[in-house]
Amino acid sequence: MNARLIKETRVLLPIFACMLPLMVLPGILEPAEGLGYFALGVACVVMAGSTFGTEFQHRTISLLLSQPIARSVIWREKMLVLGAGLAASLAVVLGCLAISGTGIGHVEWLPLALIPLCAFCGAPFWTLSLRQSIAGMVAAVGVPCGMLSAYALVNELLGRTEPAALAAAVVILLLVYCAVVYWQGYAKFKRLEAVDMPARELGLPAGLEAMLVAPLTKVSSRFRGPYATLLKKEFRVQQISFLLAGVFVLIGVAGLCIAKPSAELASGVVGGDIVIYALILPLVAGAISIAEERGWGIAEWHLTLPPSALKQWSAKMLVTLTTSLVLGLVLPVGMFFAADQLFGQPSQGTWLPPVYAILSWVLSQMLMTSVAVYTASFSKTTLQAILAALVVLIASGGVLGLAAVMVHQVGPAPFRYAGHLRAVADLIVPLLPVALCCMLLLMQWFAWLNFRRNGPPPLRLAAQLTVVFLVVWIFMWVSYSAVFFLRNG
Repeated sequence: MNARLIKETRVLLPIFACMLPLMVLPGILEPAEGLGYFALGVACVVMAGSTFGTEFQHRTISLLLSQPIARSVIWREKMLVLGAGLAASLAVVLGCLAISGTGIGHVEWLPLALIPLCAFCGAPFWTLSLRQSIAGMVAAVGVPCGMLSAYALVNELLGRTEPAALAAAVVILLLVYCAVVYWQGYAKFKRLEAVDMPARELGLPAGLEAMLVAPLTKVSSRFRGPYATLLKKEFRVQQISFLLAGVFVLIGVAGLCIAKPSAELASGVVGGDIVIYALILPLVAGAISIAEERGWGIAEWHLTLPPSALKQWSAKMLVTLTTSLVLGLVLPVGMFFAADQLFGQPSQGTWLPPVYAILSWVLSQMLMTSVAVYTASFSKTTLQAILAALVVLIASGGVLGLAAVMVHQVGPAPFRYAGHLRAVADLIVPLLPVALCCMLLLMQWFAWLNFRRNGPPPLRLAAQLTVVFLVVWIFMWVSYSAVFFLRNG
């Protein structure tokens, strides 16, 4: 095989391998939930954005462009490998649907095929334009979704509700978009000029960064001292989290503004905005806290600074967890209540969930962020840290579900014949804060150990992950045992 094709395959193969279980298991076990389609979309966008994004991340774009090979050949080889990866992902999802008995006839072929097609055509263009892999992936998702939302609003205002005509128009619109961005991406690559400078995976444009950072610099200049400097450095690293929060608010406000002409579309926009943002923000905030410095190659240098490693870690976690809680939990909850008052029936009086539920939400947010911090402690890039965090979270959920099923089958008689695991859920839920707190401390401890040593060896990493999954398994057994004694004591 051509050496260049092997190089491109090595870039995409780990992503495909990580996303493969997420496409296979939901597609076979719960095809109706649509999780396999979501995993397909994530896999396609990440692979398409990584095709050129890795060149910017590793600062090898100048070497790529300086080869004595026509750029059309380089483009063709990259897109060939990308197309093969996207086609394989689509084939996996379709195969899972066939195995599960859902039947291919129950799935719309064309909309499903448009997912990899939009990623194949759009992600390279946006990555080359923004020169950032993650920003290119976000644009590759956001631009088509924004186009479809605007088209749906226009049709709602004009009173066009024929499903067949709307579906055909949407397909044509997306095909035109794909053709335009593919051609523009090829043209962009043909005239691309590389600049030898460190590239950030997540960052603001220079002009926007100067405009936003200048006022904060004036305010923070009054705070001096080593620890204050560490805090200011961490807040600067987290600037992309604040940008994501701004985009979230803008999309939410736009959704609220169209509530009067189209309440259904507005609720979909605001609801989707809240769900996606609440899932992404803690992972991004946790991953960039360490992976950004590792990507720049300054993680080891930071350990030589006069402030101790523990003091640096405390500043990093104080900023990271606070940013995640305020921007990733308080802000979406506020948006949810604002949308609920607008779209739903205002409730009488003041309603608050139980204390243990509020505590569970806070601890869950901190745990998600800590998982991303942990994976960033052994990842070389922010994207790798985010993907690894997703794998760890989903694998932990799988271990938890498997343990629950086994306990339900082989546990005490009240559980074997309970019929549903939900029969004891009300008794287990109050125990969640304790379990979440233990897992949070465990992830923070492992991340701190890796931070001190600038990344663990493979055997230590395997041992850490084994302990994490074992703790999750033990929690399920202990919870069911506690419920058993509570019921029979």
